[in-house]
Amino acid sequence: MHDDQGNVRTANVEGTVAASLLNGIDLEFTSQAAQIAGTQGLEQGLLIATASEFVISAGGFSVTVEVSSGLWSMEGLARQINDEIETVTAIGLNASVVEGEIRISFEKSATAAVSIASTIKISGLSGDADRIGLVAGTYSGFVDANKDTAFVEWGMSQYVKTAAAGAEVSFVVGDGIAEISVVVTIVTTVTSADMISFVDFQKAANDEFKAMTVNVRLDQVGSALAFTSTLVGKLHNDTDAFSSMVTFAFSGASSAVFENKLGINEGTVKGSGDSNFKMFVVDSSPQFHIGADQGQTIDVAFSNMTAKSLGVANIDLTNIKGSQSALSKINKAIDKVSAERSKMGAFQNRLEFAINNLRNTHSNLTASESRIRDADIALEMIEFTRNQIISQSGTAMLAQANMVPQGVLQLLA
Repeated sequence: MHDDQGNVRTANVEGTVAASLLNGIDLEFTSQAAQIAGTQGLEQGLLIATASEFVISAGGFSVTVEVSSGLWSMEGLARQINDEIETVTAIGLNASVVEGEIRISFEKSATAAVSIASTIKISGLSGDADRIGLVAGTYSGFVDANKDTAFVEWGMSQYVKTAAAGAEVSFVVGDGIAEISVVVTIVTTVTSADMISFVDFQKAANDEFKAMTVNVRLDQVGSALAFTSTLVGKLHNDTDAFSSMVTFAFSGASSAVFENKLGINEGTVKGSGDSNFKMFVVDSSPQFHIGADQGQTIDVAFSNMTAKSLGVANIDLTNIKGSQSALSKINKAIDKVSAERSKMGAFQNRLEFAINNLRNTHSNLTASESRIRDADIALEMIEFTRNQIISQSGTAMLAQANMVPQGVLQLLA
């Protein structure tokens, strides 16, 4: 911050508050980092650690389903099961995904023999097949799996049916100065695990952003990818090397497929924010007069303690990095609240001391006034007595002065 006298003061900001620019004054600002985000594309998949298999029997057919190790989308598992079903031409047998779970159903054809039952039998589970949630047994019409949530992971499907084997698609991400390409290998076969873990994808991307000094980070927002500028609170201009900007484009095979799959558009987005602050500071804090003389006052003022002012109004607990950042923000907020509580305690102690001091002063003044008043009464009594004596003395003298003329008159009579 530059003031009119040419002084410069710098403070790091976190959240929407710039603290310590001026003693006792925190500046709140609004800003939006540049961000390009999708609308979909991330889903919960199932990790199969070892190759697994199970047998489905229905309508006189038996299908052995083999599932290779890796992270599978639920659609990918259904696709693999249906591929195995097609190899034995098991008419009426089908796998689908219902509310995030595998459902295997069987419907007899109209021409099927009456003796054929409309039941499904699951057997021969091995490896990690139990993670899918199928249980050995016989079921009527259909069977719903209940996957083991301990092995559920968020990820992104790499499957594109029409792509060439070994094809790749690149996510080209930049900050207006430098850019990197995050490569994803496309899966084209139904027998291979079809997902990439979001945690692994995020780590690879963010590590590369950091290594190449690209001011962008990758996060998960709901079920979508979000590329966000790490520069917050800077007003963008095209010549500023540290502007908040994100550029995004696809490159390579099946770019259009991934653009549709992720709901993310190519382009450039610029951030917005405050970079200049004009302050007209008015001291509106309460002031208490705590003494008998001029200037014996105390000001009581506290900082804004709202969630926004503390920087905890918008915290992200959906990922490890966001949670760690949230912990840091919460700790700072706790420290700030503790400091304000300490100030309140100090103000309270000072006010209590002032109150006690005023009580003592009042007591002393009352005693002094009483002594002064007592001294005045004594003086008035002395003055009253003196005046009485003078009055009585005058009366006596007049009486004595009148006695001589009275005696002469008596003699003459």
